[in-house]
Amino acid sequence: MGTAQGQAPGPVPGQSPGQVPAPLLAPEPEVWEPMSTTAMAITGRITLAPDRITFANRASLALEPAGEVAGFLAEGQRVTATLYRVTEPGNPVLLRGGRLCANGRPIRAIAVWQPPPIGNTAPGQGRSLAAFTGTAPPTGAEDPGSCGTFQYELPAAPRGRR
Repeated sequence: MGTAQGQAPGPVPGQSPGQVPAPLLAPEPEVWEPMSTTAMAITGRITLAPDRITFANRASLALEPAGEVAGFLAEGQRVTATLYRVTEPGNPVLLRGGRLCANGRPIRAIAVWQPPPIGNTAPGQGRSLAAFTGTAPPTGAEDPGSCGTFQYELPAAPRGRR
């Protein structure tokens, strides 16, 4: 998304050069459990690391952090989304032969954000993901090239013995 392959992304507007947004610093992958029917049917559990997203069937896409989008429009609300550029655009076969983008076009960007709590989900536990086929950096989940939105939640923390 404007960053040459192999280069570090440039500063996000409003940040000083060399400052990387906190969500992009997390070296540990996050495992997300599917919460929406679409996520359950197509992706299953996913693992998101700064350099790769891996789906339940072990298919994956290589990623490169591309900054944050403040004011990303998702489900009628403005959120801050973390944007990833897919370094080798593709649209792998996922669960039951499904794909992130049903039209078969290659995924070029993925945006992730924390949606407001839904149902029994604790604040900060939900995650949403949108995949895009377009070449322009997305500013909202419904931008041209959007393949849809998938909802997830972080797994419940294991309980200790009593």
